[in-house]
Amino acid sequence: MIDSHCHLNFPAIRNDIKNIVKRSEANGITKLLSINTNPDEFDDHLNLIKDFDNIYIAYGIHPDKVIDTSYLSFVDIENRIKNSRVIGIGETGLDFYHSIKFKKKQYEIFESHIEVSKIFDLPIIIHQRNSEKEIIETLKKYKNDNLKVVFHCFTGSKELLQFCTENKYYISLSGIVTFKNANILRETIKEASLDYLLIETDSPFLAPTPMRGKNNEPSFVKYTADYLANFYSMKNESFYKLTDNNFYKLFSRAKEDSLY
Repeated sequence: MIDSHCHLNFPAIRNDIKNIVKRSEANGITKLLSINTNPDEFDDHLNLIKDFDNIYIAYGIHPDKVIDTSYLSFVDIENRIKNSRVIGIGETGLDFYHSIKFKKKQYEIFESHIEVSKIFDLPIIIHQRNSEKEIIETLKKYKNDNLKVVFHCFTGSKELLQFCTENKYYISLSGIVTFKNANILRETIKEASLDYLLIETDSPFLAPTPMRGKNNEPSFVKYTADYLANFYSMKNESFYKLTDNNFYKLFSRAKEDSLY
């Protein structure tokens, strides 16, 4: 299993990283992708994970971090991706849930991430909240660019899922799918292409059932994986292998383990 999206540098879990990695390995998780959300924190984040060969990192600016002076440096990214641990761009996207104060700047930064993804041929990790239509319209401008895309923590509509399917974009499902009140999401993902499906924790947030109320951590991705294996009428090991293979197809810089 692979946790395709976590935030190991966030205060709720960073100080326990050694035990978190041990627990994830005990639960059969082979790789983690820790998502950086603020370029100013990247060096510290990279230093946090450097002793763990099974942890990768992505570089980007979260839309919630965008302000008027935000800037995505192509030169900085070019230097960062020389490190083989950097395998993705993001997370980025549009988030109009908390505020639209920097809406125009969010668009600018989002499209900068897309351009970086194209230039360096790295997957782009998209965050979407109260912005589904706007993200679709933005991505349509790049329909001929064969973007490598994953919508992380997917909770979108059937229309967004169809858009992803048509463009061969990946979706990543989090512990939300296990929540009692996630009936609409479960109905939507019945139509998901399993060849473009990833799993994640988004830890330290969104702990899956039966771990609700706790700080989420990568080891808990097993609960989401087992839930989805049953949901899609698959054997657990087959589902693990499927989502692992999907991860390596998308994040091609990651080194694949021969476990199956």
